[in-house]
Amino acid sequence: MKHFVARQLFGLTLTVLCLVAGATITSIGTPASATNSQVPLCTGSELLGAYAGYGAATGNFIYDVVLINVGHTSCRLNGYPTIQGMKGARTFTLHISKHGTFAGNLLPTELPPRVSGRLLLSTADNCNGLNVGGTAEIERVAAAHTYSHVSIKLRGSAQEVDIPGLTVDITCGLEVSRMGWSPS
Repeated sequence: MKHFVARQLFGLTLTVLCLVAGATITSIGTPASATNSQVPLCTGSELLGAYAGYGAATGNFIYDVVLINVGHTSCRLNGYPTIQGMKGARTFTLHISKHGTFAGNLLPTELPPRVSGRLLLSTADNCNGLNVGGTAEIERVAAAHTYSHVSIKLRGSAQEVDIPGLTVDITCGLEVSRMGWSPS
């Protein structure tokens, strides 16, 4: 069920992103370098976030988040954001167990207007935290560590970037990539 819902959300999210961005999502060309470090860092008010889907391998889940520059000028996507999630009506800053993910890390990049970058989040389902007994007990532990309404907070930016449709279970930890782009 979880996989079916994720696939359905992925298709819906891409459709919405194409409509909001006004064009097909475009990958970015050149990673940021010393020559373009004069381009200001992206802020939360310049970015639109969307959950683009996930993949799984060897007990790890890799969540792909798309970040689109909806501002009027280029900005630089770089660094590790703070991850927040909701439980009930309260927002919590989620503990990041590792910078870099099971699927690797991303390179800093410059985002012209209406171009997308990425963020990867990684969780697992194979730790001692879930080795607690029967199915009901495992579900109780997972629910206690599951957060919805995930958002990211960029360093130096007051506005958060919401990631609609993303819910994460961090019982076995949360790994976060740099924001940016993968050259491959």
